[in-house]
Amino acid sequence: MIAFKSSNEKISGQWITLANGTQSTESHELIRMALDRLRDKRELVSLVHKGYQSPKTVIVNYDDRMLEIDKPIDWPETQETIHILFKDETMVWNKVLAQVTRTSETSIFTEFPSTLFRLQRRSNYRVGVPNGSTVMFMHKNEMRQGFQVVDVSANGIFVCTDRFAPLEPGDVLLDLAVFFPGAGTGLSAGTYMNISKGRVMRATRGDNKKYCYGILFDLTKGEEEALLQYVRLRERELLRKGMS
Repeated sequence: MIAFKSSNEKISGQWITLANGTQSTESHELIRMALDRLRDKRELVSLVHKGYQSPKTVIVNYDDRMLEIDKPIDWPETQETIHILFKDETMVWNKVLAQVTRTSETSIFTEFPSTLFRLQRRSNYRVGVPNGSTVMFMHKNEMRQGFQVVDVSANGIFVCTDRFAPLEPGDVLLDLAVFFPGAGTGLSAGTYMNISKGRVMRATRGDNKKYCYGILFDLTKGEEEALLQYVRLRERELLRKGMS
């Protein structure tokens, strides 16, 4: 008997998972599907290159050789490769890279993109956090602190400490206070986040001899929204740094 793959299975098989958790595809069909949606539904996109991020704009048209994009009013007339950022129908950030070939008074023309990147492919996709990020919490009626947060996802964090901590998989943690430092002062000095409950999911000893733990949060609706907002903001911040 011959087993036929469903269309979803065929599509998923055309994505390659990269080391940083994102995915990419060179499938002409998938790239066209994404562009069809952006053009036909007038979905908003952002254009990014070194030192510049455009206001929201739209893809006017495309064919197998080029894209035509509505030209932002502040466009700097670059002829470089640009990043075109947009959200797909599942609200996940995607991007394509395209070489600008020419501009007119109202449009930007680029080559047809060869690769589509899906920048966040799952709810537990983790992003690195700023140095100095910390967490403290209650564990078996004792306050534990001195943990450095290494990365964060929409449902948990990975932390390390220089000193042994008696945490084991399955242990419940209460009243977690997470701090992510910012780059400025005042309101931009950092983000404080309170999580009512979490659970230790794994415990490891790193090559640097630190004691590390994966913590899964048991989130309220408000906590989930606040954490997801931070993860998305941090992801965009890292993307901007990578493009500068």
